Amino acid sequence: MEEDKRAFSRFLFSEPVAYGQQDVTVNGSIAGNISLSGLSLKVQGFVPIGSILELQLRLGRSPKIIWVQAKVVRVREVLSEDCFEIGLKFIKDEECIKAVGEYVSACQSNQQTK
Repeated sequence: MEEDKRAFSRFLFSEPVAYGQQDVTVNGSIAGNISLSGLSLKVQGFVPIGSILELQLRLGRSPKIIWVQAKVVRVREVLSEDCFEIGLKFIKDEECIKAVGEYVSACQSNQQTK
């Protein structure tokens, strides 16, 4: 069995995410999973590795939307769904660390109580 090399556990995160780049129209996507270090998105258009995206996230039931920056670190074409799955690493700031940390902690607590 291959050892998981991820530093942080991933959790299902199927919330809408708006994303964009400087001088690029904001697009919508649905996230696949989230961890303290980043998240994955399915997007319609190709986004090159190394791109910096601005993301709008709503974490859980909170009405608050947070803005975070993330760097594209992985791109995989999903032919069966005619889209791309991109892996994003958060460019952490204080608000991002606090909000995502609280959300991930809640996910861990919920997982342990099931």
